[in-house]
Formats: sequence, structure tokens, C-alpha cells
Amino acid sequence: MTSIRLQTWPGRHTLPGSFFSWTPMTEHWMSLFEDRYGAGAYARLMEMFDRPCVTFAEIAGQFGVSRERVRQWHRQLLPDAPRGHARKRLCVVYHQKRRLLEDPLFRSFYEHARPHVEPGRITLIPTREGFRRRAVRLDGATVALKKARRQADPAREHDVPAFILTNCHRQVDYIYYRLSPEEYLLVPANALPAERTTFLDTPASKYQRFRNTFAAVSADTPSVQQAS
Repeated sequence: MTSIRLQTWPGRHTLPGSFFSWTPMTEHWMSLFEDRYGAGAYARLMEMFDRPCVTFAEIAGQFGVSRERVRQWHRQLLPDAPRGHARKRLCVVYHQKRRLLEDPLFRSFYEHARPHVEPGRITLIPTREGFRRRAVRLDGATVALKKARRQADPAREHDVPAFILTNCHRQVDYIYYRLSPEEYLLVPANALPAERTTFLDTPASKYQRFRNTFAAVSADTPSVQQAS
């Protein structure tokens, strides 16, 4: 299972901090490096190492050295970091994650989850082509992602917004419904009828307590329920 690093999207893919160990020797090396390549050169080098889609050839071009010299720097500064095919695989995963954020529904979920969910709590579900776009895991529970359909009813008094909520035919714990770019519901699957229901956006609605909050997930960690 691949953890979604919310705090690094959509910029760079951050390598785990455990790859780097700060020592007095490192500080001395950094001082010598910046004397040769200029102020801030060490930070630029580490930033490029931190981005798996930046090749060693590109880094070599930035500093006017050979690729072999860059490989030596990488081994010295990040001895446990992925390199070669493993680094290329990280680049592939990075682009797969970027494509997820190009999906409007997935991006809405990400934007709505970010204020409520700490990094590492959400994991992506892998497929052969990358990751599932309509489901994620949150604290081990499965969350299906859906767009609620606005129900048009001119006869409704005061034009109260109404949305069709369809359940999921797979085993899930929660369903995230996008109501609008700013509004959403996160509802336990077992709180929904087997097929569909209508959400009237009024204070009296029983689903109102699931609106614009991830409190349902924070309350407990349910076992997987059969949604249909």
C-alpha cells in the first residue's frame, strides 16, 4: 500500500528522511561544497536528489561535473536512498500520483481531506496501471469517492438543494460525496440505504451531521461493511 504524502503534492515527491543522517562530517562537506559551487549549492543539490524524476545527468549539468561524480555525492550523502531502477520506479509512482490530482473528483477529495487528515493516514489502492481513482483507504478503512447528483425539482418549496446519494456495490466503510467544489458529505456506508437516497440540504436532514467534516472517521475505526 502506498502512502499519499498530502503535504508534498503537487510539488515534489519527498524521499523518506531516514535516508539522510546529519553528522559533523556532513557539515564540513557542505561548507567545502558551497565554497566551490556557491552559496545555497548544497540545498539545491539535496532538493534535486529529493526529486526522483530529476536524473543524475541533469544534476551533473547543473554543477558542471560528470554523472559519476553525482553518483558519488548521492552515495556519500544518502547511502540508503533508492538509486538506479528503484529511483526510476519512484519517478513512475510520482507521475501516477500527479495524474490522480488531475481527476476533478479525486482532487476535490484531497482538498477537502487536507484540513482534517494528517499525512500518512490516507493510503492509495494500487492497480496495474497505477492507483484507484474512486477509492482510498483512511486509517485502514475503505472510502469510496462519488459525485452526488443534484436533483432538479422546481416544485420544491424555497428551492432547497437536494442530492441523490447512491450506495456502493463494493465493500466499503465510508462514501465521500462531492456536492460542489466547496461542499461534501462523508457518510458511513452502513448509514445509507442499500441502493440510493435523497439528501435534502436542511438542518433537519439526518445526513447533515456528515456535511463538510471527517468526524465520522475520527469517531471510530469500523470494520468493513457490505454496502449492498
